[in-house]
Amino acid sequence: MTMPVKELLILGEKRLANAGISNAKGESQDLYCYRFGLNQRQFLMEWQKTREFEDCESYLELLDRRADREPIQYITGSQNFYGYDIHVEPGVLIPRLDSETVVEHAIELIKDRHYKTVLDLCSGSGALGIAIAKECHGVKVTFSDESEDAVRIAKSNIEKLGLSKECKVVRGNLFEPFKKFFGNQKFDLIISNPPYIPTNVIPNLDREVKDFEPVSALDGGETGLDYYNKILDSAGDYLKKNGAIVLEIGYDQADDVSKILEDAGFKDIKVFKDLAGKDRTVIADF
Repeated sequence: MTMPVKELLILGEKRLANAGISNAKGESQDLYCYRFGLNQRQFLMEWQKTREFEDCESYLELLDRRADREPIQYITGSQNFYGYDIHVEPGVLIPRLDSETVVEHAIELIKDRHYKTVLDLCSGSGALGIAIAKECHGVKVTFSDESEDAVRIAKSNIEKLGLSKECKVVRGNLFEPFKKFFGNQKFDLIISNPPYIPTNVIPNLDREVKDFEPVSALDGGETGLDYYNKILDSAGDYLKKNGAIVLEIGYDQADDVSKILEDAGFKDIKVFKDLAGKDRTVIADF
């Protein structure tokens, strides 16, 4: 038994649309391409073909997973970030377009100040640091995360993108891996996208987020500021002279994070907006 691909794709689009997926057509096509290993050009040649029943079934199973609100990035295992394909699994946060503003401002600092060493703290999949390493030749990036899954996935992304010489991944609680007997390890630049969502907000997030992404990568405590307090309490001890920090923040956290930075001895604090016009990145010198 076979089925025309055109009918199969229409069925897929309807399945996702009925489940409330806003980009039902695009995602049904993306899942088709993923299932059959097709690029966009190859996909265009599919419309007049037919598929065997077993192939149709396996495609429909992917649609069912997406209709149940599993993020398409977890289904395909990939998310494009800053032009690079980053492998993702349920053990790490899915990189967002908003986070690219952190990368852009970090790259600007690195090139303007000729920084050579970067620490990506709470690194997750490694997307931020990987983009920086790819764009800034000669820069060494260290990744740190407490999650065993995150460390494993970051290492696989680094190897896949040919960055093994430029990047190193360690596992530990924030700055713990960088405490030394004769002085702490120091970096020119620290970047971080830490958990910053208030605990009581998480149950109200979209199902794609609250039911599938790791809570440990989302939950910033009662006010959403726990990790900023922890990071900035010690960050200055791990920055070289004339070093800086770049932080991703929630859209309503600019004033609070700026105050924490100021109290921690940081200066020249600047807040930048994302493409949606919301506060997203804070930069400060130490």
